[in-house]
Amino acid sequence: MIAVLHLIDDPNVGGVTRGVADLTRRMGPGFAAEVQTMATAWRIAPRLVADVVVVDFTLSWAKLLFLLSLRLRCRGRLIIVEHSYTEAYERERVRARSRFRVLLRLCFRVADRVVAVSDGQAAWLQQAGLAQAPHLLSIPQAIGTEAVQALPAARRHAGPLRLGAYGRYTAQKGFDLLIAAMHMVPPYVASLDLAGYGEDEAVLRRAAADLPHVRVHGPCDGPAGFLAGIDCVVVPSRWEAFGLVGLEARAAGRPVIAAAVDGLVEQMSPAWGELVPPNDPAALAAAIHQMAARDLAPMAAAARRSTENQLDRKVAAWRGLLLDLTDRCPRRPVHLGELRISREAAIAECEPAWVAECESPRCGVVN
Repeated sequence: MIAVLHLIDDPNVGGVTRGVADLTRRMGPGFAAEVQTMATAWRIAPRLVADVVVVDFTLSWAKLLFLLSLRLRCRGRLIIVEHSYTEAYERERVRARSRFRVLLRLCFRVADRVVAVSDGQAAWLQQAGLAQAPHLLSIPQAIGTEAVQALPAARRHAGPLRLGAYGRYTAQKGFDLLIAAMHMVPPYVASLDLAGYGEDEAVLRRAAADLPHVRVHGPCDGPAGFLAGIDCVVVPSRWEAFGLVGLEARAAGRPVIAAAVDGLVEQMSPAWGELVPPNDPAALAAAIHQMAARDLAPMAAAARRSTENQLDRKVAAWRGLLLDLTDRCPRRPVHLGELRISREAAIAECEPAWVAECESPRCGVVN
């Protein structure tokens, strides 16, 4: 029996939490997998008893102490799953690229394996020199989609194309770009329903106030209920390591319009959707006009077929990784001399929240 412990520090991060939960439930005989939530910022890791510990939380300077102490105190193997950072994230959000990459190299160096959640993310990690095969491997994200698979597939009907988008109301998801695009789409061509929550909700409501064919809702109870009234799903994200909304939309038999970033690119095909340049409302509007003129039924069928057995493939890949890691892979040595970082590097990091943490008195934990 292989004991596997997944660590998260924010159960409200829906995609990560759902992906980990579905994986642990389906590992099958020979594996005892569970998920544990713990505080990680400026903390020493507890002693954990497991054959493999999987880090599923977002890496940051504030969590580096936890990660290093976890490596030193954990007798099992250590895997880091990179759910967050991508080429587009670095381009959009990182001011000090060299220092950002120092953080990731430090974190990845202590792991026995680094798992990317899409092939595009893995390619960026390699090209940036952050991790290399065989230390790095790609296991595309997947979740259970039984609820949305039970929906009737999309088909063309009389009236405007019913667009839908859902997720957190943050800059990452690009809903502001989608609303800007809807200013170029007449009501007789398409309508848009947004569902979600987050700090940008008020901003999005103001942006859509003069658009009668755009409705901004709060969070939906589940994707199946929301997608039941939608013909086509739009994913206009500025960055997306994988993009579970794209997977759910395809499993529901909904064509997809998506930004050409990171893990969204490999989910798309002309058979079931349109890729558009990121940060481009005009391109989004043009894609919506094109989708409104297409026959949705064959696209819906192709979209649904593209998701067949995706979670089974993820589970099989994880089973193979864990068996290989516990059977043949020696525990990765940690040389503390290689892991020293400067206070200047911590303070100059890209994320303002991390900077604030590093300027606090607690920053004494970073040498």
